[in-house]
Formats: sequence, structure tokens, C-alpha cells
Amino acid sequence: MKTSRILATATIAAVSVALTGCGSKGEAGGDAGASSGTLTIGASISLTGKTAREGVLTQEGYQLCQEKVNAKGGVKVGDKMLKLDIKYQDDTSKPDTAASLVDQFNDQGIKLILGSYGSANTEAQAAVIERNNQVMVDSSGADNNIFAKGYKRTFGVLSPATEYAASIVKAVAELASPKPTSVVVLSADDGFSKRAADGAAKAAKDLGFTVLETQYFPNGATDVSASLNKVKASNPDVIIGSVHLAEGVAIIKQAKELGVVPKVFGETVAPPTPDFVTTLGKDAEGVLGSSQWTKSAAGSDDYFGTAKQYDADIQAKFKHEAGYHNAEASAACLAFVLAIQKAGSTDANKVRDALAALDAPSFFAQLKFDAVGMNSSKPMSVIQIQGGKQVTVWPKASAEAALIWPGTTK
Repeated sequence: MKTSRILATATIAAVSVALTGCGSKGEAGGDAGASSGTLTIGASISLTGKTAREGVLTQEGYQLCQEKVNAKGGVKVGDKMLKLDIKYQDDTSKPDTAASLVDQFNDQGIKLILGSYGSANTEAQAAVIERNNQVMVDSSGADNNIFAKGYKRTFGVLSPATEYAASIVKAVAELASPKPTSVVVLSADDGFSKRAADGAAKAAKDLGFTVLETQYFPNGATDVSASLNKVKASNPDVIIGSVHLAEGVAIIKQAKELGVVPKVFGETVAPPTPDFVTTLGKDAEGVLGSSQWTKSAAGSDDYFGTAKQYDADIQAKFKHEAGYHNAEASAACLAFVLAIQKAGSTDANKVRDALAALDAPSFFAQLKFDAVGMNSSKPMSVIQIQGGKQVTVWPKASAEAALIWPGTTK
């Protein structure tokens, strides 16, 4: 019996799990992941695979949060201070794996989960979270569909997918002079990108633009030339890419090769990612990007200070400018910390209730969730690549520079 117990303990250690708390699979409550002065939160995250770069940026945000929280002594739970310990597992950018890893965390007594990167993985996780009576704070799953299924145990700190590309359309309509007249959306075929594309098309129609037929290509595609060739003859003023990093880079590269020159390119996800400029160089100039957060954002908190202070900390620790993937991850971690402290407990049900009632300022945005768990009142920002840097151009209240129009040159 003693030998088997030792072997079981070694097996658990091998999969990077520490300090099992109370509660088995499907059991509600329990001091989830809390033991011996440590609070363990699980994070299945995309460290390899097609969204690995975004996944690494997400992990950086979680890591900075752990560092900041522990520098203040940890998480106050009742009369105890617990050191925060985030345990990572690589889901290889695959939804099925992301869901399975959440199950594994649950089997090991870890009820509190930080979300993976992206909507597909987060949606798969949310179903498991609900079944197991775990609780998840979602940092980067923006697809509205995640929150349309009646789940009560997933909370997203970010604006919904329908606002991503729509924010670019709104910025162009407000700032560009002379105002462009036609818009086309090129979209990857995953759920998030489709939802964002629909939001852009609706916003463009509502604002009086001529809206051309949306063109779709496979998620993760690095060849989007067929879609670009289809819209080239129409010569649209605005080309919106509803994409992730790989597809976003491909659109800009191949548009140049094919001679597709709108007045501006705008894209989701890709332009605010540091790799966008380093990969494209001067070809990134003038491109617009929707962003969940910028370093000109208002608001502050006791852990990260202001947005500018957050940016400085990311630069010091990871040697690159802070992007919204970093910031939304840190904000998700912060939401958990604040909710646990408010609950005075690590019990999953009590933490869930505290998250549902949370209304707190932060360097990222106000952390407040609606009835379905979305931070639906949170606004988006729009950045433009100017001089090789991301600068906020919209909304005007937080703009760091004026929009350069047109954003492309013949």
C-alpha cells in the first residue's frame, strides 16, 4: 500500500500538479487547490501549435500577475496569506486537449482555472468547467457563443468577438477624411473570426458603407491569395482581416505581392502582437488593429498600477512592449485574486459567487461581469502602426496620435 501511494504521488508530480485540495471530479466546493500556505490555480495553455505565440504572451501575463501578487505577500484568504502558484499544462493549441487538461486538473483537486488562449480552446474548456463545478476566468476567449450556452461558471474579462473588427470600422468612419465608401472582410473560418467578421459587416452596413461579400479561408492559413484575388477587382477602400497572427501577416505580405492596395488594412489580433511588426517591417506601417487594451488605457489597481506602469513591467521582465494578450491574461488572474479575497475562501462555489458580484477597477478595464459572464460593457481600442510602433488612435479620448490617412501608399 505504501509503495503504491508513493508511485501515485510521483505520477501526480510528473504532470506538474501540486498540493491537492478538497473535492473530487464533479464535486462542488472544497478548498480548491489550497494547501500548506499555497493557492494553486490551473492553466491549460497553448505553448506549442498554431497559436503558440499568442499562448506564450498569455502565459507571460499570468506569470507577471503571480509575481505581483506574491510580492505583496500572496492572496489574503480569511486570516491567512496564501502564495499564488499557477500550474501550466501545454494544450498544443487543440480544443480537445485543452478540455482534457481541465479534467485532469479537476481530478487532482484543482477547481480554479485560468483560461487557455483563444475562443475554440476556451469554449471546449467551459463545458468541462460547468460539468465539474470548477470555475474559470477566461482571458482570451472572446467568441460570444461561449456565453450563449447558459454556463454559470465561466467569466470573461475581455470585450466580445463582435466588437473586435467592428471597432476598426467605427474608428475609420469617425476619423478618416475623406471618408471611405466600401468595406470588405477577409475572415478565417473559426468561430471567433466568423463572429468578429459578422460584427464588422453589420457595423459597416449600419454606418452606410457599401459592404462587399465576406471572403473566408481556413483558420491558420498562410496562403490567402485566393481571397485577395477575389476582391482585387472591386478595389475596396477598407480591407478588414478577421484573423489571428499567421493569417494577418499573410494578408499584408500577399496583398503587396498581388498589388492589392486599399486605403487602409485593419485586422483583429495580429497588429497588436509584437511579432507583427518584427515580421513585416515597413510593410506593417499604417495597418490598423483592434485591441482589448493599450498602454494609454485609463484605470489602475493596487497590484499593477496604471497601464503605463504595466507596460514598463512587461518590458523589464520579457523585453518587449506589453500587448493586450499580456494585459488581458494579467487581468483574468487579478479578477480571480480579488474574488478569492472577497469570498474569504477558495471554495469554488463561493469564488464563483464573488466573481459574479465583482465590480473593481484595474489597469486593464473595470472588472465587472454581466448575467452571462461577459465583460460586455468594456470598450475596445484601435491602434495603428506608425513608425514601427503601436499607437492608439481611437477612441479619441485615449488617442496617442492622429490617424494617418490613407494608411497605405501606392
